[in-house]
Amino acid sequence: MSAPGMPSESPRRAAALRLLALAGAIGAGLGLQQLLAARLGAIEALARDDVLAARAELAGLLRVVGALVFGATAAAGVSMLLACRRALEAERFPPPGLWSVGAVRIATGPRARRLARVGMALAVALVALSAAGGGMMWMLGARLLACRAGAG
Repeated sequence: MSAPGMPSESPRRAAALRLLALAGAIGAGLGLQQLLAARLGAIEALARDDVLAARAELAGLLRVVGALVFGATAAAGVSMLLACRRALEAERFPPPGLWSVGAVRIATGPRARRLARVGMALAVALVALSAAGGGMMWMLGARLLACRAGAG
């Protein structure tokens, strides 16, 4: 069942969009992995000469990567939360917008409200866990900076 006034999307187009998004994510991940490996190699070379400077570099890298990764997952959680709030108000799940791309079924009424509430709970959990993960990475970087064992 589709909402009135909404053009239905072809299954091939939806599958193509999903595959394109997946290919983009894989490509970005592989590219970033190569950059990270090169940076870690440079830090390892620096550790042979100056352990404290290498620890400072690694701590900074952990903080930046942690902030980017967990910041992105928190942003996805906030986006989910807002979409589910719109779905709750409209009594339509998923609501129109980015989160409904490729939706095969659209729920309305009480089922949509229940799905929206579950989605909101999952979104809040994602944001909270992302904040916890980001905080842990930040603290790990701080502990690494504070550690002087074996230096010198």
